[in-house]
Amino acid sequence: MLLVGSWPHLWQELSWRSKSMAFVLLLVALIYALIAVFLYTSVRADLTSQVQNELARLADNIAREAANPILLKDGGKLAQLANPGNPLVRAVEIVDRSGVVVASNQLNQLGAQAQLPLHPGSHGDLFQAPIAAGSYRLGTVWLQGNRHKISALVDERLNRTTSRLLILGAITALLGLLGAYLVSLAITRPVLRLLRDIEGMEQRLGLEDRRELYAPDRHGDELHRLERAFRITETRLHEHLQELQRLHQRQQDMQCMATIGEMSSQVAHEIRNALSSLRGAARYLVRYGGQDNGKNNLVPEDFLSIIEEEVQRLYDMTQGFLDFGRSYRPEYADTSLYALLQRCVERHRPDFEGHGVAVDVDCPPELHASVDPSLIGQALSNLLLNAIDAVPEPGGRIALRAYREGPGLVCIAVHDNGPGVPADKRGVIFKPYFTTKTKGSGLGLAMVAKIMMVHEGRVELKEAGEGAEFVLHIPDRLSSDAD
Repeated sequence: MLLVGSWPHLWQELSWRSKSMAFVLLLVALIYALIAVFLYTSVRADLTSQVQNELARLADNIAREAANPILLKDGGKLAQLANPGNPLVRAVEIVDRSGVVVASNQLNQLGAQAQLPLHPGSHGDLFQAPIAAGSYRLGTVWLQGNRHKISALVDERLNRTTSRLLILGAITALLGLLGAYLVSLAITRPVLRLLRDIEGMEQRLGLEDRRELYAPDRHGDELHRLERAFRITETRLHEHLQELQRLHQRQQDMQCMATIGEMSSQVAHEIRNALSSLRGAARYLVRYGGQDNGKNNLVPEDFLSIIEEEVQRLYDMTQGFLDFGRSYRPEYADTSLYALLQRCVERHRPDFEGHGVAVDVDCPPELHASVDPSLIGQALSNLLLNAIDAVPEPGGRIALRAYREGPGLVCIAVHDNGPGVPADKRGVIFKPYFTTKTKGSGLGLAMVAKIMMVHEGRVELKEAGEGAEFVLHIPDRLSSDAD
């Protein structure tokens, strides 16, 4: 009972290599046993069939040789035929046409009517052969085999087959053992290597205060340990992912705070400059009461113009700050990009003509996309205004084109022939309040990047041989839905 109860535990403690060897050996033994049983029964059946065929031929030979003695009524010859001297024959009877036994190896049956079985208490096989002269039937030969003798003969011949099967079994066992070892080695080597790597990784990732939890488990087979190691690794990866998520959220919060601080510093700087100009103009007007002292070239109207310009600049800056700070919720619609580009060009036609800028629009009329036309139009307006400020006067050229870039993606590019963007400015050009202009809020490209972000797209500054090229990569929901 103790052995039976502990068997599952002992089996679990065996290594997977031992288990695989046991499985392979069991499989080889099962196959060998099936083959041995099949061969043994086949050989036995073949030997028995051969003996029976031999007895059937013996009966036929006796029938052929008994034709003349029956015609001649030669009792001596018939008696010789009825005693073939074969140990496998139990009884032989030669019967005439009337069913009377005319010859038999049992003298008490002579002259009696034939009866079956020929020998009382015998269960041997019974064979019949007709005695004929031409087409005339003279009688019948009945031959009964000796089953015990037949079985003894078959067993004797099977002993040689059994010894050969035993030798074959020993060879099979040796080859099976070698094959089981090789197969188990091929199966378990990758598992053991993976197990060692995972357990080593456990020790590298495990914390000091959790050493017991992540200590390698030496109980059970390799698959059990591999499963446990996988679960532990999964737990550790989950913990690390959560930690990375917390760190990423913290980094975003810090980046947001840094951006807010940078924006606040820029806003404060711009407001301070504007307030300094306002304060200087206001002091001049207060001091001289609107009268020209003859020492200044400025008249009160000039200071009023300065005040108005600075107030307008403060208004534009705060409005840009509010526009950038508000959340965009795109309202998607099936939009003709050709019509959208034409509207943007017409909206800024006075700016193009005022600066002598030539505009070229390249867009297939059938090109449609699911976008928010208002937000995309605002992004294009910002890019066009930047391009107008960058191109030379006169001789400025701006190319506006739209095209499809693979399934589910459309692109709108704005290219100008200005001086381009310096290499050291490319990494910060989309940050808020960064500008290379003497006048400007620095929020134009940042708003373009934000609009593309809410469209789940991106804006890219491409390398151009002349000037700068900004490309809007916009996912097309119409194409995605169609796919």
